[in-house]
Amino acid sequence: MTDIVLRSGAWRARLLPEAGGLIAALTCDDVPVLRSMPPGTTDPLAAACFPMVPWCNRIGAGRFGWEGRVVALAPNFPPERHAIHGHGWQSPWQVESHSAEACTLIHRHDGAAPGWPWAYEARQTVALTDTACRIALTLTNRSDRLMPGGIGLHPYLRRRPESRVTFAAESVIEVGADMLPTGTMRPADRFADFARGAPLPEATVDHCFTGWAGQAHVRDDLGTITVAAEGAQHLHLYAPEAPDILCLEPVNHAPDAANTGAMPLCEPGETIGLTLRIATA
Repeated sequence: MTDIVLRSGAWRARLLPEAGGLIAALTCDDVPVLRSMPPGTTDPLAAACFPMVPWCNRIGAGRFGWEGRVVALAPNFPPERHAIHGHGWQSPWQVESHSAEACTLIHRHDGAAPGWPWAYEARQTVALTDTACRIALTLTNRSDRLMPGGIGLHPYLRRRPESRVTFAAESVIEVGADMLPTGTMRPADRFADFARGAPLPEATVDHCFTGWAGQAHVRDDLGTITVAAEGAQHLHLYAPEAPDILCLEPVNHAPDAANTGAMPLCEPGETIGLTLRIATA
């Protein structure tokens, strides 16, 4: 399996294109910025970061209506009955270009296979500088009709007992036991006062924050990690009871948006994009 290592200054990144377009590790001065995958592992759920395309989070029961027909997607995260995180994270990506500091990966779907009935092309570029890592993800509609288009990134940031998370948002989407939106919005401080900076609660948080200001900070005894995104209107926070998992996911739509009518739309030939910059101090 292809293993690509990028370097710039004190920054290092390791990529596993064929395992789902994964970032397997991201460090600065040999200090983990994102968690590192165990050696020999290719499971995306153990990755440092994976791309979400052509939808993010869950589509309820893997089904939604579109132009008078039902689109049926196979559940891809058993035993959960929903379709989750798209196709990209479970598909091989090809290397389109590669230098010492940057790599562009590409993933194509022809629309003919059962499931997502639109052809699309996704590109992911991971680029290091001496001061940061930048991840750019794009989705191009290669079909001849309007396509719902979801993109996002799923980074697993370093989490330590001292970690405090800071970000500004307008509200948080309430979800039910099935992890789908109930239709109720809650105040953004529903779980903690993240606007002022707060430790993570002991109970699992797996919720989407709307009206996100586009930036977040994670502070701990090793320093501060800053994530800043463009093209992402929402931030999904996943912080389970497991003490080493913290995901701040920039996404362009809320969970189950295909069924609520809130999915972004992509015209034939149109490209939509999202970028994430990760820096430390």
